[in-house]
Amino acid sequence: MKLLHYRGKVPNFGDDLNAFLWQSLAPDLIDNNPDHRFVGIGTIIGMDCGQAAKLHVFSSGAGNDPIDQWRGRDVTYWCVRGPLSCQLLDLPEASAITDGAIVTPLAAGFPEKAAPTGATLIIPHFQTLDFPGWDEVARQTGFELLDPRADPREVVRKIASASLVLTESLHGAILADTYGIPWSVFATSANFGTSKFVDWCESVGLKFHLTYVPPPNPQQILEQGKGQAVWGKTVCPSFEDAAKAFHSRVGTPKNPGLRGKLKAQFRKHRALQALLPYAPARTAEALASLAKGAAHVSQQHVRQRLQDRMMTRLGEVSAFNRTLH
Repeated sequence: MKLLHYRGKVPNFGDDLNAFLWQSLAPDLIDNNPDHRFVGIGTIIGMDCGQAAKLHVFSSGAGNDPIDQWRGRDVTYWCVRGPLSCQLLDLPEASAITDGAIVTPLAAGFPEKAAPTGATLIIPHFQTLDFPGWDEVARQTGFELLDPRADPREVVRKIASASLVLTESLHGAILADTYGIPWSVFATSANFGTSKFVDWCESVGLKFHLTYVPPPNPQQILEQGKGQAVWGKTVCPSFEDAAKAFHSRVGTPKNPGLRGKLKAQFRKHRALQALLPYAPARTAEALASLAKGAAHVSQQHVRQRLQDRMMTRLGEVSAFNRTLH
């Protein structure tokens, strides 16, 4: 099979894990057979797959693309990220295992277990780092800023040695949980995939908690919009909320109208941007408060069971691939 995963203009360690894990854990699986594509880690169900004849979905999630884009394609769902993906795709409940990154400790080049050093990490979404101010946020909090665009091995090593992870990145939470490191999730704008977080949290037996944190720079709000909740408020989106968020996120884009025109003017004029109440000090204060609150981590026996199921299913995919030759 030929590996298929998301590749953007900049790296993102969660997506880039695909290039490391499957080659290590199933070395005979990725053989570049163009007729069969292995669709791995990522919120990529429904993504553009070109002319691929046959898709084999393994631990992927729905959340970013209309799932109807795969209508008429030959797709085998070996497993998906969680129960929301199952519901959206009308799959049996048994098709949900969890995100494939749970097998990271078993792959060569990655830590086998956690070794906490006491550091608290801040992991913004990779697109959030397009906007300035995060180095100053880290300086003011005394926490360590971890760039999710870095080499996956370095990112995972940092996560596995942390004592607490404050993350806007889905795989920041997933890898922290995989290594048993407590984590809390924050959002700085409307560019946040609630459905994918709920999908994954449900797979590991947790309810999803999200805290809205103001960004350090107004440019992000002008570009991406503001989230639904009051800054500093923690919400617990339900399964139904997540399904609605999915349909809203992948639906037809709304006409920006007057609001969009006003945003365009703010983008052009720095003096106008200065009127918006966003600064690193405000972000730092919110994250420091979040770090003092309740963090989350799934139960070790749940993670072990899911990891075992994932490896068993990976073996089934490998066995099937051998029959293709």
